[in-house]
Amino acid sequence: MNASVRYSILGAVRAVRGETELEIGPPKRLALLSLLLLRAPEPVTLNEAVDVLWDRTAPSSAVNVVHRHIGGLRRTLEPGLPSRTQAEHLVRTAGGYRLLVDTSTSDLLRFRGLRAQAQQAVRAGEPARAARYFLEAVRLWRDPVVAAGTPVARHPLFTSVGHEFVATAKEAADVVLTAAPRATEEVLTALCRAVDHHPLDEALHSRIIAALAATGRQGEALRQYEIIRRTLAEDLGAEPGPDLRAARERLLRLMPSDGATGPALVPASSRVPTVPLFRSDGVARPAQLPGDCVPFTGRGQAVEQCMELLPTPAQSRSYGTTTVLCGMPGVGKTTLAVHWAHRIADRFPGGQIHLDLQGHHPTNPPLTSRQAMREILDALDVTGTSASDTALTSLYRTTLANRRLLVLLDDARDCEQVRPLLPATSGTLAIVTSRRRLEGLTVTDNAHVITVHPMTPAEGLEFLDRRLGIRRTRAEPNATREIVDLCAGLPLALAVTAARADANPTFPLTALAAHLRADTETLDTFAGWDSHTDPRRRFDHTYRCLSPGAAHLFRLLSLHPAAEITVPSALSLTGGNDPRIAQQHIVELTDHHLLTEQAPGHYTCHPLLRTYAGELNRAHDDPVTRNHREPPAVPSVSGSP
Repeated sequence: MNASVRYSILGAVRAVRGETELEIGPPKRLALLSLLLLRAPEPVTLNEAVDVLWDRTAPSSAVNVVHRHIGGLRRTLEPGLPSRTQAEHLVRTAGGYRLLVDTSTSDLLRFRGLRAQAQQAVRAGEPARAARYFLEAVRLWRDPVVAAGTPVARHPLFTSVGHEFVATAKEAADVVLTAAPRATEEVLTALCRAVDHHPLDEALHSRIIAALAATGRQGEALRQYEIIRRTLAEDLGAEPGPDLRAARERLLRLMPSDGATGPALVPASSRVPTVPLFRSDGVARPAQLPGDCVPFTGRGQAVEQCMELLPTPAQSRSYGTTTVLCGMPGVGKTTLAVHWAHRIADRFPGGQIHLDLQGHHPTNPPLTSRQAMREILDALDVTGTSASDTALTSLYRTTLANRRLLVLLDDARDCEQVRPLLPATSGTLAIVTSRRRLEGLTVTDNAHVITVHPMTPAEGLEFLDRRLGIRRTRAEPNATREIVDLCAGLPLALAVTAARADANPTFPLTALAAHLRADTETLDTFAGWDSHTDPRRRFDHTYRCLSPGAAHLFRLLSLHPAAEITVPSALSLTGGNDPRIAQQHIVELTDHHLLTEQAPGHYTCHPLLRTYAGELNRAHDDPVTRNHREPPAVPSVSGSP
């Protein structure tokens, strides 16, 4: 960018160039900038801008007003800009407008990146490093309110982000009190700021009590407990929950028997609770989610779909919630699932569990349902998992029924593998990813199925912008667009290509595009040594699951001259004469997301899958008789080109 602008949204909204704070303009323009910062790196649509900026009925001129404020922001951020097409800060996208920021220019993105690093350090067993990241993250918040002082600060979009500070303050306390006790005062300050805006949050109060006790202020900690106890009784007619009661019990154990509360009477070794806060009531609360993708790119519509499936506090459900994210190999199902799980993790105080079901693992067999149950029960520190299948299932259901958990079941093989693992009662959310459609779960378990599609061209361009930097992609826009087209919107192919471009920063993107263009008949340009990032090997694992007839039809798809295939054209390809069998094979390929039904009875194959089918066809089918013969057994792909 021609002049870096740093943005703040955690607290008051500010934009600073160098040492000079920019004058943004009227309240609506400041609110629009806040919304752009909140949504970055994703775009803000015009409809969303109108809905947020006008809390009541919007005037007929609302869209024009948004356009005028966009123009005003551009003039402020990039004075002297000759044309909006050359903008390097605020750009137009197919989905609306996008502010080009990253972790170095946006305090919100910086905060989220630090929190993700801290959570990753916790999972890696490095609590001291996690404490540093957590503390650095909470320091970025000048106020627990996002965009304080703007007309949109109380909008649900902004208040929901404010909850991220609360969740991070809790996570920081859990780590700091045990791994970095010298920073207890700092984390206590963050907890107190959070509780000012969430006075009935018992988890915050329990951590404040623990922090006060850790610094020797047992009397003050006991008064804190009495304050929240009275508040709960007067405002809600409720007694303190298990977390608060456990915090009080630990506090009383730390206090001398004569009632003295001065810090000198508390042994130094006792000032840090010996029981981690995530087990404050003796119940394990795992935090197993893999690290979030930072920055997460695109998928705004899919994330919105996911969020809409969550029950609201006003809804009463007697059954668990299950969402299935399905799609072709390499389309980004797990990335989306993990990102969504991180966004909503604080809604599940019982913990977050991640389990790889290994449905399409390159070497390991899929987990059995029994093995998966044992893994989950072990994560919850529940014993007795060596019982019979019936007893194990009963123990599993009983355990989940008493907790509010988020369970991410990654790479499910089929419905039978995952069905016994799904929650049967309210409170727990299961997120399932699979290359299969798993429609049976909608019938038996009230599951919601969301198909994850390849990225749109606009999302693909945004992906490369984020991975390679705006300077590089804008310097060669035609080559960038061609790379997106040649990768056909598949995130895995885009990621592999971006990694190679990033490893060779002096190579022009035109050379990379030419390399991809030179060999569109094979997947060699995307091949690598890592089976997890090689599209061909990822496709192999799905192909091996097909019946012989479906595999035969798939290999012949590359010979079909049209982009669409129907039952009659499938019969023509295979030389068959039974439409029912052809339909069964097409349905099977669609179930594995090797075909997509674009319209009733009309199916298409993703360009890279079609290329893969051509490789298999040339390697395994007789060039003379391949169109008209009985399907052979599914050939091994271990030696495929």
